Amino acid sequence: MIKYKKYLDDIVRYEVDKDKSQYKWRLDQSERITEFPKKFWDDWIDSIKQTDFITYPYVNQLKTRLSEHYKVNDKNVFITPGSDIGIRTMFDVFVTPGSEVLSTFPCFPMYEVYSKLYQARFRQVSYEHDSDWPQEEGLYWPIDVMLDRINENTSLIIIANPNNPIGDFKSSHEMKEIFEKTQEMGIPVLIDEAYAEFVERQEDTCIETGLLYDNVMTSRTFSKAKGAAGVRVGYVISNKFMIEKLMKFRMMHEITGPAAKFACHILDNYKIVEDYIRDTNFEKCRLIEYFKKAGYDVIGGYCNWIHINSKDDNEQLCKILDEYSDVTYKAGAKIPFDNRKNWLRMTVGPNLSKTDFIKDLTINDKIIKL
Repeated sequence: MIKYKKYLDDIVRYEVDKDKSQYKWRLDQSERITEFPKKFWDDWIDSIKQTDFITYPYVNQLKTRLSEHYKVNDKNVFITPGSDIGIRTMFDVFVTPGSEVLSTFPCFPMYEVYSKLYQARFRQVSYEHDSDWPQEEGLYWPIDVMLDRINENTSLIIIANPNNPIGDFKSSHEMKEIFEKTQEMGIPVLIDEAYAEFVERQEDTCIETGLLYDNVMTSRTFSKAKGAAGVRVGYVISNKFMIEKLMKFRMMHEITGPAAKFACHILDNYKIVEDYIRDTNFEKCRLIEYFKKAGYDVIGGYCNWIHINSKDDNEQLCKILDEYSDVTYKAGAKIPFDNRKNWLRMTVGPNLSKTDFIKDLTINDKIIKL
């Protein structure tokens, strides 16, 4: 019998079961759904050299680009192979067996997976619904409950902001009480801002405010608004002390050379990111209007997706989408305070509303009046 950690038997991991790059419209991936501009891509291809693959990677250039982009010192930046590994590194540094990790319910599922891997107790603050607001606008997690749950055994607090999967957002000003209490208690806080670029008021996000505290870290990624999910580049921004501790657990080479070079190419041409964010947010508003007018329930939020459902729990919707061979989607999401079990989280991008399948779902005679 091989000796191993027996508690691993109780941990279930999600596995990607098929290659979805073959689909033109990947509605279930929360990634960029249109190609990069031709000139941007051609310039990148022309810049590739064999040495990018032959030699070991040097990431300091990317670290410098990120520090310039966010107007911070390069000692405030920690580069990781996707923000997921940045999150895991927090567990390496701060979480001990038997301690408590605090987040929201629902949240990004890897928070709980890592808590189990590091033998910590995972505690969650459940979403509540403000009855004065409709379903799509009334979901929130209560800060006062979060404050009450913090105790001396709390080793790490992780808050996805905007939330994944709900999509709501709290400003850094709203987080102030959490930052102040945890700083006084010496408890690290990670603000997972994977989707934060889609927030219109960037001054409300936590990178700048987080640097005012000893214990706050902010993680971001190149996978969402920057459109490069395949290169697996993430980063954490925090004060020098916290970054130094995270660096103790970094891999010898954080990311590949081509990945670092492509990330720099994106930062050097950041207008394409700004254009994509603008067009995606505009399209999201248009799709919300279309689906509501067609009789669906819609939850918007601050990310690059919307949640939609109907009185028949998306039965017709799924049948229509199944007719399109170039579309991949995944229904089956659940929303707090709603009994339906088949919500569809639809990734949004430029010109999505012009597609035939969206027209079939909203304005054509194909859909029975909801």
